[in-house]
Amino acid sequence: MLEVAKSVHLDFGCGGCPRNPFGAQEVISIDLKSHSENLPTHIVARGDPIPFPDNFFTSVSTYDVLEHLSRDSIHGNEFVFIMNELYRVLKPGGVAVHIFPAFPHTDAFSDPTHVNFITSRTLDYFVGKRMGDSYAGICTEFEVIMNKRLRVWKEWVDNAVIDDQLNDLLSWRRRLSLARRTMLRLVFPQHRMWLLRKPSE
Repeated sequence: MLEVAKSVHLDFGCGGCPRNPFGAQEVISIDLKSHSENLPTHIVARGDPIPFPDNFFTSVSTYDVLEHLSRDSIHGNEFVFIMNELYRVLKPGGVAVHIFPAFPHTDAFSDPTHVNFITSRTLDYFVGKRMGDSYAGICTEFEVIMNKRLRVWKEWVDNAVIDDQLNDLLSWRRRLSLARRTMLRLVFPQHRMWLLRKPSE
């Protein structure tokens, strides 16, 4: 009887909420530190390779991670290194999704920990062989499924319990804030998404 390989997803830089955007049977999370005792996370130091073999994962994701990866650090170009590593551990035919603040939205620049500003054209360097073999150490040959700005990708209003005395005031402010943010994001989308595929062998 032929065994069907289990789908395994890697959420890199998962924080306290690993995601499983492709509905994989197993999710493995990696981060610089553990954010929860109940959340098993593989801890890696900056500049360390992803501790899994080549062609291991059926899918990978990064949410609000790429903008924190320096292009100039003691480990060299951390952004290129991580993109190479995510490509290495992804199976041929596997898919990757990366979501990050969209240039030129102010959120891309206002957070002082954002050190990597990414435009729609940045992806060109990681696709196929357009830039030549190993350009600047880049060893990826992704195929592009989608490269687009996202107008809405998460809820802006939580469902926290609010003290009764402040309920009306906060509800009004939240509705106004939600309307303002929604309007701004229709004109200036906050995030960009890369949906990529590793070519089949």
